[in-house]
Amino acid sequence: MSEQDHDYELVAAALQGDAGACSKISNSETTRWLHAVLMKRGASDTEATDLTADLIADCFGAKEGKPPLLEKYNGKGKLRAFLTRAAINRLIDLKRHQKFEGQLPEHLHESSATDEFDLVAGDSDTEPEQDHLVELLRDALLHAFSKCDPLHLVLMRLVVVHGVRQDLVGHLFGWSQSKVSRAINSVMTTIKEETMEEILRNDPWLDLEWDDFLNLCRSSTSFFVGAPKPART
Repeated sequence: MSEQDHDYELVAAALQGDAGACSKISNSETTRWLHAVLMKRGASDTEATDLTADLIADCFGAKEGKPPLLEKYNGKGKLRAFLTRAAINRLIDLKRHQKFEGQLPEHLHESSATDEFDLVAGDSDTEPEQDHLVELLRDALLHAFSKCDPLHLVLMRLVVVHGVRQDLVGHLFGWSQSKVSRAINSVMTTIKEETMEEILRNDPWLDLEWDDFLNLCRSSTSFFVGAPKPART
C-alpha cells in the first residue's frame, strides 16, 4: 500500500469518528512539523502555535458550519503535503490581514463585521489550500518552459495538446517518428525537473511532489498558463 493510500484510509477513518485515526493525524510529530514550517515562513511562535491548533481543529470540525478540512483531502498526494499547504496559506492570509489592518485609518480598526476590512481581506468561499499557490506554481511552470527547446515545445503541443499524430508531425519537420518521440519525452522531462527545482528554490518548505502539482493543475483552471494573475493591492 502506498503512503497516499494509507493516508486516505486514515483520513476516511478519522472522518467516521475513529479516535485512533484522529490521534495519528493530530499527533505531536504533525504539530511540531507544521509549527516549524510556519516559523520558517515568518510566523511568530504564538502565531505558529495558534495557526497549527486552529488547523488541526478544523480538520475534524470546521467553524461556522463549514465541513471538516479533511473532507477536501483526495488521497492523490501525501497528507503531510496537504496539511503543509493549508498551514502556509493560512499564514499568508494572516499576514495579508495584518498588512491591510495596519494601513487602515485609526477609526476603522474596530469597525463592524461588514466594513471594508472584511469585504476586502476577510474570509471567502474559495479554496484556501489552492488560492495562494497559483502564482508560485504558474511562475515555476513558466520558468520550466523557458528552459525548453522552443521547437520541442511546439512538437509537444502538436502531439500532446492538439492530438496530431507523431508521423504527421515528423513528416512536417522532416523527422522520423522516433526522433519526434524522443524530443517530446525530452521536453516533458525538462518541464517536470525544472518546475520542481524552481518550486524548491522559491519555497523549500513547501512539501510538494510532481503528482501534487498535477493534481492542483487539474483541480483549478487558475493554474493554467495564461490565466489572469490575482490583482495586487
